[in-house]
Amino acid sequence: MAAPQLIWEVVKGHNSFLRKNLNHTSFSAEAGNLYNKHSYKYSGLANAKTVDISAEGDAVKVSKKRSKAVSQPAKNLSTSVSKKNGRRVLKSVAKEVAGYRPDLKAAAVARAAAVLKSIRVKKAAAKAHCRALMRLPV
Repeated sequence: MAAPQLIWEVVKGHNSFLRKNLNHTSFSAEAGNLYNKHSYKYSGLANAKTVDISAEGDAVKVSKKRSKAVSQPAKNLSTSVSKKNGRRVLKSVAKEVAGYRPDLKAAAVARAAAVLKSIRVKKAAAKAHCRALMRLPV
């Protein structure tokens, strides 16, 4: 595999995940980019060790790229799913990421908090929708 700096130099100008804004700010939509910021530090393409946090139903899924299995896509990601309450999820994410990439700990906790909030909002919307359906006259 090529050096991460070389990969970043190749993809930083033009790639399919790059989203340029009117205010000359660049965002990135790639997997493994916690802040969706177009920079080398947060890049999910260039770095050998990346962390991705997403929602899976009512749980938070933490995926880490395994640096030893780069050439084997099926074994490339190591995932863990947390179905705990909010504080426990944030604590487990912080602990897991601090041992893997300490520089991304704050970003991972912020992303996990945002994912937890989106799950909570989805549950509330679904509950309100069910109540509204119950009030309809037959």
